[in-house]
Amino acid sequence: NNVLAVVNSRLIGDYVRLDERLLTLGMCLKSWLQARGLNDRSRGTLSSFALVLMLINFLQRRDPPVLPSLQDIAFSRSLKPHFINGIDCRWCADLDEVERELAYLRGAKPPNKETVGTLLYEFLRYFGSEYRHGVIRIRETRSALPPADEQGCVFVVDNPFEVGKDVANVDECQHDVIKKEFRRAASMLRKGSSFGDLIRSHGVATASEEKTKPFLNYSSAQKK
Repeated sequence: NNVLAVVNSRLIGDYVRLDERLLTLGMCLKSWLQARGLNDRSRGTLSSFALVLMLINFLQRRDPPVLPSLQDIAFSRSLKPHFINGIDCRWCADLDEVERELAYLRGAKPPNKETVGTLLYEFLRYFGSEYRHGVIRIRETRSALPPADEQGCVFVVDNPFEVGKDVANVDECQHDVIKKEFRRAASMLRKGSSFGDLIRSHGVATASEEKTKPFLNYSSAQKK
């Protein structure tokens, strides 16, 4: 497991090197989750690893996509398998192949140039309002696992190599709390609040506390 953890870190590192927006978004969201008390796997909230996989999944689904699936490229190009502890850990690290895949996925569209601010807002909006259920994954898994009913899978984040293993393990009682915090943050950004406003948690109720505290209005002097 320790070896696979290192391999997972290397895979994430290759994604980060493809687009610096991933690192910036990851750092911002981690700071925000920590400020809101939602970055602690031992308490059933989101781990940092689950968060970055959610980000990669989100960036893969943008139109046009920001990132491809490095593992899907490796399998579609029939790259040589790389087994670790009996698990095929291959992915594509060839930048030319990656760019060709992105060009194919974009079609006639130009590269994605969305700002970090836009992507941050859209990420929060999507997981707070649009996402209902379904496994969050960064690779195609139908060849490894048959399709299944995922209506009961909420904030289930698939391990990139150990397919079918949830790396998030978010407690069911935290689902609504997390989604409410995502909606709250997206609403603040939409109204013009700065990122600093999102992470200033002192004196501001978290989603779990807001059940017994009055709603706080946020305003902005300047809308971005």
